[in-house]
Amino acid sequence: MQQPENQNLQSTERSWSPHYHFFKLGFWINDPNGLFYLDGKYHLFFQLNPDDVVWGNMHWGYATSENLIDWEHQPIALHAEPEGLGYIFSGGAVVDTNNTAGFATGEYPAVIATFTHQSENEEQVQSIAYSVDGGQNFTKYTRNPVIPNPGLKDFRDPKVVWYAKKQYWVKAVVAGQCVYFYQSSDLKSWQKLSEFGHNHGAHGGIWECPDLFPLICSETGEERWVLLISINPGGPNGGSATQYFIGDFDGVEFKPQDSPLGNSQIHWLDYGTDCYAGITWDNTPDILQSRTYIAWMSNWDYARDTPDNTWRGAMTLPRKISLVKSEVGYLLATPPAIDFNGGNSISRSETLNQQPLVIPEAYKLVFTLNSDSTKTVLQWQSASKETFVLTIDFANKLILADRTQSGFNEKGFDTIVKMPIEVLEQQNVEIEIYADACSFELFFNGSRQCITMLTFPTTPFNQLSIAPDSEEKLVNDVKLSAYKAANSLKRLK
Repeated sequence: MQQPENQNLQSTERSWSPHYHFFKLGFWINDPNGLFYLDGKYHLFFQLNPDDVVWGNMHWGYATSENLIDWEHQPIALHAEPEGLGYIFSGGAVVDTNNTAGFATGEYPAVIATFTHQSENEEQVQSIAYSVDGGQNFTKYTRNPVIPNPGLKDFRDPKVVWYAKKQYWVKAVVAGQCVYFYQSSDLKSWQKLSEFGHNHGAHGGIWECPDLFPLICSETGEERWVLLISINPGGPNGGSATQYFIGDFDGVEFKPQDSPLGNSQIHWLDYGTDCYAGITWDNTPDILQSRTYIAWMSNWDYARDTPDNTWRGAMTLPRKISLVKSEVGYLLATPPAIDFNGGNSISRSETLNQQPLVIPEAYKLVFTLNSDSTKTVLQWQSASKETFVLTIDFANKLILADRTQSGFNEKGFDTIVKMPIEVLEQQNVEIEIYADACSFELFFNGSRQCITMLTFPTTPFNQLSIAPDSEEKLVNDVKLSAYKAANSLKRLK
């Protein structure tokens, strides 16, 4: 991953720079923006402060990848204009294959970026920019904004999808604690369709970063519409989080599915504290079967205060969102989208017990537990005796992830995440854990449930064992795949 230099870079006693998660050394980044796929490349834009490692002066940063692991940083895509319409806040992008906006001029279809301008007096309006060279350069539309502010303090984060049945574009924009839907035939002129959110979902904070899209369930062949909504605060374990709704969209209104557990049932895309503001890529292959997703791996409770002053902000693993049928209706599965078992890993099989297992700093861990098992407690430990503890308690239908003794614990970082175990699809439950220098990502129950958490231990976690208070004392057939960067020749001992 290429990293540019920043003259404002500050030294720190220890670096927690990720090995295989996207970040930008020397800078602050947050929400992913403008995601699209074209000619074999994934294009990732993101909120960027080009001047510092704290939030402010927001632009759209830019990077590209062919495999969602190895990223090449590109020049800034959209620059703030403080004396004009304002700073460049979050939004999406679409590949305008049919040239509905009329911007295409050559071999490439036009890529239309949809984003929020926020002025110096904090007025938020919706604007667009277009690229005719595959995303390398964007031109802001001269007649911005395309949607003026309707008199709201919070009116932002536009995301656009093509509604094939009626052959027009639909734009979702958050408006306080609900979503406004708009329609357009040319991405320039927009008419309001409807609102969604009143009396639905979690409302502990402001809604942000909506994403509306259809998915076809491979098991049933039925199509449903999915709406992702980030919320801050109000997450299930404090601060920022992402909820989702599954239902029907008729081109005007979104109607969520009835749940056997009641309409008050809230579905969280990730129960951890560090998966926020995620959206999906446009124009990916087989997009009706799965959408490729990525999120900001942080939380507004402490994002400005994490201890590594050489960078702030990283992205979660990219994930594949698909629709699955369960006993409680349709749910989403979100397994990782990366090929970790290819040329980027070295694997070995292990048995976990109370004798410490030596582990690398970046790896994938896979094991299976029988749902009849009693409580299983895993403990990661560093040379400085800091710990991260994972408890899988089938008897009480609960998973706990405890980082209270993991090192940095300021600004509400001393968290024990609790995730209820939903209906299990199989008796043998596979658990996948992706660990990096500053993070854990847990995928459970066929990736229908996830936990993403940052950790900043004083020294790296280098030992893994079954904790003394675990009722299960042995876990067999543990597969450990150590991440190996493309230019690295390191081997597991």
